[in-house]
Amino acid sequence: MQIRVGVGTSKNKDNAIEAGQEAAREALVGLGEEQPALILVFTTPCYDLQALITGIRSITGSTPLLGCTTSGEIVQGEYMGFGAGVAVMAMTAGPYRFGIASAAHVKGKLDQTGQHIVRKSKDLAGSSPHAAVLLLVDCLAGDLQELFRGAYRVTGPRVTITGGAAGDELKFVRTFVFHDDQVLEGGAVALWIASDHPIPVITRHGWEPIGVPLLVTRAEGTEIIELGGKPAAIAYEEQLGLTPGQLTIDNFWSTSIVHPFGLLQSDGSFIIRVARHKTERGSLMIQGCVPPVGSAVQVMTSSTDALLNVANEVTRAVLAAYPHSGVVLNFSCAARAVI
Repeated sequence: MQIRVGVGTSKNKDNAIEAGQEAAREALVGLGEEQPALILVFTTPCYDLQALITGIRSITGSTPLLGCTTSGEIVQGEYMGFGAGVAVMAMTAGPYRFGIASAAHVKGKLDQTGQHIVRKSKDLAGSSPHAAVLLLVDCLAGDLQELFRGAYRVTGPRVTITGGAAGDELKFVRTFVFHDDQVLEGGAVALWIASDHPIPVITRHGWEPIGVPLLVTRAEGTEIIELGGKPAAIAYEEQLGLTPGQLTIDNFWSTSIVHPFGLLQSDGSFIIRVARHKTERGSLMIQGCVPPVGSAVQVMTSSTDALLNVANEVTRAVLAAYPHSGVVLNFSCAARAVI
């Protein structure tokens, strides 16, 4: 049984309820006469979010819903951009079964939250030979690797995990996730997708290392304090050929967004970590997940073309793995919107 999918958008920024209704109504048209089994919502945080969700649910009814605020929605070949509007995806169950669970105010209990919402969503979806998990979480909740560590305790290595951190258009002030009619601040939501066949997840980033590997010698919370025994900011500047202190607190972000850290993996690949802020004591605040003490990182660089072309690579790879896909979900770092 093939999954059916419909997508709707609204750029009505004056009336949140009407915007939600417009996007939801358009999404349901794509399903024909079939009933939706899942609703995905991604939106600018500029709306009255509770009114927005109320508008969507007035059209989609009690169909399970999840989503989050973002830094620009990517819909049917269009990047809508900051403050543009709301995107709604409706889909039938097809060969899948879905379960959703969520939690609010997860900071300080990320590992436990990951275990709880993944276990509960799995129970709701039921057992299956294959599965995938979609995780959405507040980008300000701390070291988000802890949430995924908790999720992994439940999924194990055979269940793929994808998703991302809810955004607020790079303001880093407040983000929200959605579960049915709830708008959850500082929250996390998990979708368990039960399947009879594997669900491929493909990742690429397009960054290349420069300089030499640096050992993380001291880190606390979401902060790298020392790299190779030196203050982290000084070690970072040295890798870029800058003099110590050349990057100020005010101008740091414009450089770090195009020179993130790559966390070196055992197979030679890199996981990307962006330093969002330089502190007065010369440490670096990392957005999302902090490279742990004892790990090796390298400063990365790239070109605009390379960073954008990975979208083609990801799509080709996922369709090669599953050429009869009815829907492809894409998630991109908000930094790409700026770059």
